[in-house]
Amino acid sequence: MSAAVKKILVGLRPSKVLRLLPVLCVGVLLLSTFRLYEQGAYFWLDDFDNLYWMQRASLVQMLRWILNPISGSFRPVGMLCYWLLLRCFDLNPIPYHWLAWSLHTANTALVYFVLKRLTKARSGAAVGAMLFASQAAFSQIYWNFGTIFELLAALFSFAGLLLWTRERRDWPHVVFASLLLFLAMKSKEMAVAMPVVWFCYDLIVREKMDRKTLAHWMLPSALALSYGLAKALTMKGSTPTHAYYMSINGSTLISGFGIYFNMLFRTNFSLQFWCAALLVFLLLLILSRNRLALFFLLYIFITFLPVIFLINHRFAFYWYLPFLGLCGLAAILTGGVASRITARNPQWLAGAGAYSIFALLCWGIFLLHEEVNRPERSWLKQRADEYRGFVTGLKTLPQPHAGEVIYFNSQPSNFYPGCLLAATQVALRRTDVNARLVSEFPPDAAYRLRFQESRLIQLPRADN
Repeated sequence: MSAAVKKILVGLRPSKVLRLLPVLCVGVLLLSTFRLYEQGAYFWLDDFDNLYWMQRASLVQMLRWILNPISGSFRPVGMLCYWLLLRCFDLNPIPYHWLAWSLHTANTALVYFVLKRLTKARSGAAVGAMLFASQAAFSQIYWNFGTIFELLAALFSFAGLLLWTRERRDWPHVVFASLLLFLAMKSKEMAVAMPVVWFCYDLIVREKMDRKTLAHWMLPSALALSYGLAKALTMKGSTPTHAYYMSINGSTLISGFGIYFNMLFRTNFSLQFWCAALLVFLLLLILSRNRLALFFLLYIFITFLPVIFLINHRFAFYWYLPFLGLCGLAAILTGGVASRITARNPQWLAGAGAYSIFALLCWGIFLLHEEVNRPERSWLKQRADEYRGFVTGLKTLPQPHAGEVIYFNSQPSNFYPGCLLAATQVALRRTDVNARLVSEFPPDAAYRLRFQESRLIQLPRADN
């Protein structure tokens, strides 16, 4: 045995090897969760729409939309992923979802490092990362590639928070963190609240505040304010039925948080219950002077603010960015319990017990996720089979002439106006054909298609 190998084996003490166990457990948890959604991970309705627009965009346009600070383009960093994947892999869904799963894995690692820095407890950070890795509430993250915007916004936001919370923060860190903020906002508008999170950290958690620290706030504040105003003007709906219509009042604020907490815990508690529970919890944090826990609680509410007033646009996967706050609270609780157990028991016994409990928790989290989302996965597989059959059927058609209208007398489930055209053009990789849903085919229609039992059937001209 060589001297180098002996040195490595000597360095691998049992305690160091055991520290890899949480990493292994979280890794297995992630892979097991991804496997739950393999069969249902196809293109969704938003994917067809986004790919429809990316067929028409050039790389120069994409870069211009990203670099322009006040561009009104729709989430260009996420759309760039669509642009690149479409040109590299066409409509093979596997690379799309592996990219999404890789981003979620990176975000899970960032959650661990953020919590480890702030709580200074490995055990708490591991539990927080575990909760984030396989969270049943935002199940769409695992199968809907249209949530690429949440994934990217969280990636840049968590990385920016990790940089901002350095003990010794200099101007290069501020500039780089502001760049990450810019990319996060260009991924999804929810990230516009991150500077407020950073400021809360400086005010509540950071021990030393000086003029230099205060000056650091100028750049991210200017970026967030300018971008937030620009997006508010271009995205805000003007009618109460618009998807992005915002009802900005206290009632919407309170009811919105109640709705999202019920989504997370799958409960049906009243708004009064949630108000009372949160007020009691806030009072306990103030009385205990737990500044870090107060920061994590505020983090949840601050990161929800950009979407909390959207009365027509509420989805459980909006928890993805704010969920770091709950992970932080769980990490603080875990760290406190772990320190007491360690102080009262031999080190080897406390360590063995902690690692065993963590492995059981990972298993329990996975079983809960699997059971809670079982009906959703069954429904999802049916939709995936439908959409795959629709796209495959279109690809086998003879190439239509330029300007040809393709007529359908039926379409896949959940397709809404405009989606039929988007899916048709994306499947054919053509922008010069049209698609129309009709009850009767026109006499001169060359393409007469019926979608039935996940198959696309071409009808002869005599069949109306």
